[in-house]
Formats: sequence, C-alpha cells, structure tokens
Amino acid sequence: MNDTLLIWIPHLLGLGFIFAFGACVGSFINVVSLRIPEGMSVISPPSRCSICGRRLTWYENLPVIGWLIALGRCWSCKTHISFRYPAVEIITGGLFAAYYAAVFVADPYGWLGRFGGSWFQSQGFIATIPAFAAIVALLAALFAATLTDLRTFSIPLSITLTPTIIGLVAWTAQGMITSPTRPQPWPIPLAESWPSCAAVIGGGCGTAISLLLLAKGIFLRSFSDYHEYVKEGEVLADYPHARREMRRELVFLLPIVALAMAGFFVGRGMEGFPPKVLQSLGGAGLGYFAGAGIMWFVRILASLIKGVEAMGMGDVHLMGAAGATLGWIDPVVAFFLAPFSGLAWVAISGVWGSVRKSSSRREIPYGPHLALAIVAVVLLRPVIIDAGRLLFPGLISANTSLHERLDRFK
Repeated sequence: MNDTLLIWIPHLLGLGFIFAFGACVGSFINVVSLRIPEGMSVISPPSRCSICGRRLTWYENLPVIGWLIALGRCWSCKTHISFRYPAVEIITGGLFAAYYAAVFVADPYGWLGRFGGSWFQSQGFIATIPAFAAIVALLAALFAATLTDLRTFSIPLSITLTPTIIGLVAWTAQGMITSPTRPQPWPIPLAESWPSCAAVIGGGCGTAISLLLLAKGIFLRSFSDYHEYVKEGEVLADYPHARREMRRELVFLLPIVALAMAGFFVGRGMEGFPPKVLQSLGGAGLGYFAGAGIMWFVRILASLIKGVEAMGMGDVHLMGAAGATLGWIDPVVAFFLAPFSGLAWVAISGVWGSVRKSSSRREIPYGPHLALAIVAVVLLRPVIIDAGRLLFPGLISANTSLHERLDRFK
C-alpha cells in the first residue's frame, strides 16, 4: 500500500499542478473571449466589477477560489457574478489534467496508450514540454474560440494565430531536444522527405508574399465591406457578393499553391533526408496547410455554388491551428467528425424544442462543432481508433496507432 502511494504521489502532484495551471489559463480565456471581440486590451484595464467598477483584489482573481471566497457576488455592490467564470476555469483545468493523465499517467502500452503516451513517457515530461505545451495551448484556444463564436458568430484571428505560432515554434524546439526515432512514433507525422519539406518552405514563402501584397493593397481583402450590410442589432448579414469575394481569395492563394508546387519539384531533385529539426517543423507546416487548406477549399467551393458565404475564415484559421499543432492527419479526421456534432445538435435542439413546445431553435455557428471534433481527436483518440478499425479494418489494426498505420501516406 505504501509503495503504491509513493508511486502515485508524483502523478497526483503533477495532475494538481497541471489542473491549477489550466485553471489560470481558463481565467485568461474569460478575459480573451469577452474583451477581444470588443477590441479591448486583454491586459489593461485590470479586472474589475462590470457594474460598480471596483478593481478586484489579487485573491478575488484566484481561479475558482476567488469566486468561492466572494460567494459569487461583488463585495461592493453585491451584484451576482456569473458562474460562467469559475466554470470556464474548471473546464480548462480539467482539459489540461485529462491530457496530462492520458500521456503521462496511463499505461503507455495499454488501451489509453494510444493517446501517444508511449512517446511522451519514454522521453519524460521535461524533454516533451514543447509538445505538451503546444497541445494544451491548442485546447485552450479551441475553448476560447468556441465561447467567442457562440456569442459573436466570429473567431478573432488573434485567438487562432497564437496556437499556430506556438505549434510551429514548439515542434521546431522539440526536434532540437528529442530525435524523431522509432519504435515510439513521433507524436505528429513528420515531413521525412525533401519534397515535402521543400513544399512547406515554398508554401510558407508564398504565404508571406500574399500577405505582403495584401498589405500593399495589390491584393484586395475579401469581405472588406461586409459590415455595411449588417443591420442594426444583428451580427450576420445577407451579403450579396460572396462569389466575387471568393475570386479574391483564389487570387490570394495563387502564390501559396504555386510556390508549394515549385518547392515540391525542387525537393525531388535533392538527395538524402532533411535534418530532424526540419522534419519536425515540416510536419507542423504540413499540418497547417492541410488543416487550413481543406477548410478553405470547402469554403470557396460551397460559396461559389450557393452564392453566399458558406463558412467563416475563422473556421479556416481554426483548422490551420489544429494542423500546426497536431500534424496533417488529425485535422482531416476532425473535418469528417464535425458534421456529426452538427447533426447531434440539430437532433438535441429539435427534441428540446418539442419538450418545451416551441418552434424556436438556437442556431450556433460551425466553429464550435469543429472545435469539439478536434478535442475529440485529442482526448478520445482510442475511441476513434477503435471506430476506425470497425470502418476500415485493413487500414487500422488493434495494436498500432493511427499515425503509424497512416504513415504510408505521408
């Protein structure tokens, strides 16, 4: 019994620390989801009561504990403080702790080991901090994007750009710290060949060129006049020029696609293998272009067919962030899972409307469905692998990870 307790003490301490850290991040998510859509700074002014304006003390800002100490009310004006604040902190802490438990506590060779725990545990927590930080940063960004999208029907670029940059930097650092070796598979698919690495480099250069031309006014920003069609009190508009705007976006994509293809063909003439650091960075870059690319393709195609904006650019950036963090396979899987979340919401809201005898239905944007699908891929990986075994028995076996079995497609 004592030996068992000694074994579990480090795990419990680790879980407690990660939960507390996640709760602090959840407190920041509350600020981000409320202030960024309003164009406010997330740093200034400091947190204060929204009614009387009293600045909160340091202990009132403590995640969860501060709300409990105040009994859910402002100490000055006694205004009720929404339970939303501690709930977001608890959920974020729970997401962080759940992922930590999956990759560092669970048996790496058991059912839960298919989370990727074999690699994380073989390398140790210190050596895998960049990878772990990138994934929990993505989970936090998905939560912040969901809260913002539900309220404003938009996802600010700053929310999705942050995990994208963290993912690219983290996997570059991870490639410097640990070598992508077998038998434990690297957590994300690598860009193991020169053609794939060169394609990512070319695509990155194309992205920089397109952004520069956009900043110079040579490329026109799509939907720049959208706000003129939004009626007072509404967040969405019946915008009549969606097909025109898709042509602008296609022009923006031309340098990216052209230079990515050029890089691929240049890479075919190069011998040997890229450095391990470049393989890791290339894997994150491939993920970014795959995640953003599949959503952008659907956005453009559906908008051209329907004549209305099919989905927002925030969804494109969200999937790009997921790809930069998880590699190219996971966002593709999430893309096909998201519609099931949407169908489930339609069914649930329909049943709820019948119970309440109301014809009204709460419509929600597509971003939260994408976010939920990505979280499912991260935290329910063994379930998805088992479902994949049933649907594609020749592709995914019982004893190998999804990344290993799909390695042939890289």
